[in-house]
Amino acid sequence: MKVKDFWQPWEEIASDWSKVEEFVHGVFDRWADKGRIFVWRGQTNAEWPLWNSLYRQLAWTSRTPPTERALYETEVRILRDIRSWGLHMAEYGRLSVLGQLAVLQHYGIPTRLLDVTFNPWIGLWFAVEQKYDNGTPRAETDARFFAFDVTDRLINDNPDYQDWEDAMTQPWPSPPSHAAPAEAKRAYSKWTSRVWAWRPPHFHPRLAAQNGGFLFSGAPVTGGSTVWPRSTTASAARWRADDVRQAISLGLRVHKMHDGAGRPATNAAYTVRIEAAAVPEIRTRLQQLFGYQHRTIYPDYTGFASYGTQYLKSEC
Repeated sequence: MKVKDFWQPWEEIASDWSKVEEFVHGVFDRWADKGRIFVWRGQTNAEWPLWNSLYRQLAWTSRTPPTERALYETEVRILRDIRSWGLHMAEYGRLSVLGQLAVLQHYGIPTRLLDVTFNPWIGLWFAVEQKYDNGTPRAETDARFFAFDVTDRLINDNPDYQDWEDAMTQPWPSPPSHAAPAEAKRAYSKWTSRVWAWRPPHFHPRLAAQNGGFLFSGAPVTGGSTVWPRSTTASAARWRADDVRQAISLGLRVHKMHDGAGRPATNAAYTVRIEAAAVPEIRTRLQQLFGYQHRTIYPDYTGFASYGTQYLKSEC
């Protein structure tokens, strides 16, 4: 399966600024009065999968998208190793598991956390930001912009999951054995078929500048009521779990933005493919309207190290 085939039936297409603006306002106009909460993400290539960094590196290592068991076991190892390095402590004591993962994510160590923002225009900027290849501006490609409904899944505000933020061990279910009780299997099924969001404390200026947050869940599985249809048609065939894991690392479901007016589905995600020709115009609009550029989105020395001298060649 090609990743673009997974997105294509559900995507909106934006050929200019007005189309993207219409999409953002459409999300708010349709759902804001119902109290829905959204987070946003942009990717500079529309054909990339929606993978967290740990999932991606495991896929590169094993040459196949990982299962939740592989993800969980590698996560355990990383958390054990960070403790042996003495990096699990902060100024005021030991970091929670989510706190450790957030710091690891910030410094480029792979985790199951997927970066998102609570600001749609910042999410859009990530879709259209200028990239460089060895000192040369990268040719524009179609980009992708996502909106994720995280209503009732934001652990900061949900009393059922608030304790996750302070847990000192992984609070999400581990893969159950065949002999595990039914309750453990139900919890695991929920973990791999839904998505959670977290707005972390602003432990670093970059999080505040980006109005940042994270999505996370178990690697997706199929079975029971969890299905990924191949198109908007009611009778459409379903993707196999192995196909789904080539496109997404989260237990979410992509929907059409304007398909009917019924109540929103749990974990609904919406996506826009931004045509390459529209990318420079949208990037310019975001800079003119909001002042977004690398120095405002990455306002720190590590940001400058990565983006401050991109015009210089990094290798011969």
